[in-house]
Amino acid sequence: MSHAVLALAAAVFCAAGCVWSLPAVADVRAREDRPRSRRIAAAGCLTGWGTVGLLVPLLLAPVSWKGIGAVAVTGAATATALAARSRVQRAHELREAEEHWVAWGYGVPVRPAPAPSRAFLIWLLPGLVVATAVATAILWSGQADLGRTAAAALTAAGIVSVFLAIAIVDPAGGHAARRGEAPRGRPGRR
Repeated sequence: MSHAVLALAAAVFCAAGCVWSLPAVADVRAREDRPRSRRIAAAGCLTGWGTVGLLVPLLLAPVSWKGIGAVAVTGAATATALAARSRVQRAHELREAEEHWVAWGYGVPVRPAPAPSRAFLIWLLPGLVVATAVATAILWSGQADLGRTAAAALTAAGIVSVFLAIAIVDPAGGHAARRGEAPRGRPGRR
C-alpha cells in the first residue's frame, strides 16, 4: 500500500476523531475549572490524536517506516502514560472527596461499581497496545526471519494472555462500590 493512501486514511481518521479531541481541547483550556484528572486525560487524548495528525505529513514525506513507527509508538506510549496518570489522579481525587464527606459528617458516599464490560476493557485494551508495541519492536530489531516472527507472536500472545487473565479474574479491579450512607441532608438532620 502506498504512503499516500495511508496518509489519506490517517487524515480521515484524525478528522473523525474530532468528536474526542474538541472536548479535550475545551477541558485543557478550562484549566482550574476542571479537575486535574480530567485535564490530564484530555492531554492524553490530544497527544493520541496529535500523533495521528503528525503521521499524515510523515507518510507523505520520504521518511522510512522505522521513523514513522517510532513516532507512532512514542505517541501511543505517551498517550497511554497520560491516561494511566489520569486514572491515578482520579482515584486520589475520589479519596480526597470521601475524606471531606466524612469530615462534614455525611459518611462515605456510595460509589457504583463500573459495568463488568468496562472493567474488562480497562485491562484488555492496554494489554493489546503493549503487545502490539512489543511485537513491533521485536520485528524491527533485525532481519525478518521465521525465528524472529515466532518470538514476536509468542511474546505478544503471552502479554495479551497476562492482561486477559487479569481482566477475567478481577473484573471490578479495585473499583468495587464502597458501602456507606448516602448523604440525605445537613448533618444532624435526618
